[in-house]
Amino acid sequence: MRFTWLSPLFLVSAVSCGIAGIDLCLTLLPARAELLSPSPSEPTATAEFSSTRFLHIQLDDSLATQNPVPSSPFSSPAETPAIAVQLDQSVQLDQSVQLKQSVVSSVDASSIQVAQTTPVDSPRQIPPEIVPAEASDSLRLAQTSQPSPSQPSEKVLKEGSLVLGSPYIRFQGVYLLQGDDSSARARLTGLYPILPNLLFGAEVDLTTGNAFTDSPGTGLNLNELYLAYSPPNLPNLRFVGGLMDLTSYFDRNSFAKDGTTHFFNPVFQTNPALSAANIGSRPGFLVNWSATDYLDIKAAAFSANRNLGDFAINSFAGEIGIRFDNAIIRGTYVNTKDNGRRTGFDEIFAIPRGNGDYGFRYGDREEAFGVNAEYYIPSIRMGLFGRYGKYNNITLGEGGDTFSVGANFLDLFMPKDRLGIGYGRQLSNSELRRQLGDKVPDVLEVFYDFQVLPNLRAGVTFQERNQFSETIFGFRVKTEFDLVPFRRPFR
Repeated sequence: MRFTWLSPLFLVSAVSCGIAGIDLCLTLLPARAELLSPSPSEPTATAEFSSTRFLHIQLDDSLATQNPVPSSPFSSPAETPAIAVQLDQSVQLDQSVQLKQSVVSSVDASSIQVAQTTPVDSPRQIPPEIVPAEASDSLRLAQTSQPSPSQPSEKVLKEGSLVLGSPYIRFQGVYLLQGDDSSARARLTGLYPILPNLLFGAEVDLTTGNAFTDSPGTGLNLNELYLAYSPPNLPNLRFVGGLMDLTSYFDRNSFAKDGTTHFFNPVFQTNPALSAANIGSRPGFLVNWSATDYLDIKAAAFSANRNLGDFAINSFAGEIGIRFDNAIIRGTYVNTKDNGRRTGFDEIFAIPRGNGDYGFRYGDREEAFGVNAEYYIPSIRMGLFGRYGKYNNITLGEGGDTFSVGANFLDLFMPKDRLGIGYGRQLSNSELRRQLGDKVPDVLEVFYDFQVLPNLRAGVTFQERNQFSETIFGFRVKTEFDLVPFRRPFR
């Protein structure tokens, strides 16, 4: 097995130099950015107003090392980075907002207390202690929140509160090995609440390897730099502008999305058809409207090029999400142009374009469609998922498709563990592939991920690839913790 120079120990040592040099990085690095991607490891909570002016946070310790549970059936940590609520009644989960990893509802001339969800006797509810936050969307559909006292709880008074103007910085380190291919990433995420309904966010990655679809570049990259705003009287409407990781908003899935906690193979992360059509780190503008508890609509106008020197609004992405009981179905459409990255299905490089040129050409118009479904069964703690994607190079008149299906079993052998099995196929043109005599680019993966310590997780994988002609074993370790936490001493 071959290990790259960026080992898990290097990830930890990179934190100190990353913090000290972040201002220099922001100045010297080219404008390559991704907005907040789903970041595992945070608790769930419900929100309610209190009579004081502080913004209180009470974390659910049972989920301290899991993904956050989003605030609405379709929202993601990055989708709802800032929201103002002006009500004098309890705020339900779908009205609260998650600032990257912590559920927060900002309040104008008021405040909220965040308290644990309380189990009730309902067939659709899952007690918080068994809800892994990686299964953020579907699992939260099975929860209901109970009113909390209007006064801050004893835990909030003891542990502190979030104050506007207080920064938040989180570190994540991941090392992943699949056969002879290794990848590693050190990530710093920063948030700064400027106003009750205005948030600034940024993210820096130091990456090697290509296992993480939300970190397409290697080396030191500025992935995120954005402002997020929610109108004071429209808490379900959010606007984001700046450098965005569009994978945080589109094609989310509770059981097959996060390469640091879910499946190892990238085919089970963001839909490969959407990734080929520039769903990734791009500068632009996004609107997210949670119309009802059962309907979510997103739209983004963005530049096909990550480099701000080539910035032009020449791409569009839209998605509609619909909830049916414990199921969510999302449909996504993207129209963009080729930016020279030469992404798409492998067989396209065999198509002649004349003058000795093959495959893509810079500026080709592209489009992609994606369907994403997930369903959670609380009684057996099992989640099912399925994806289908279709990519078309409109200029060339050729395309390819992709799919994946599978299941996750939660808390199977110990609390907060996850066993997953899935079968998928990378983006491919079946007719061209048969003409070329290539093997089917498919993968069968079984993985197991579990918590070792409160801030440390580990996982193993077994994969059969390319028509079961290649067997892969691998492992993964991940650590994640706050360098500058949200909480401040309560006064």
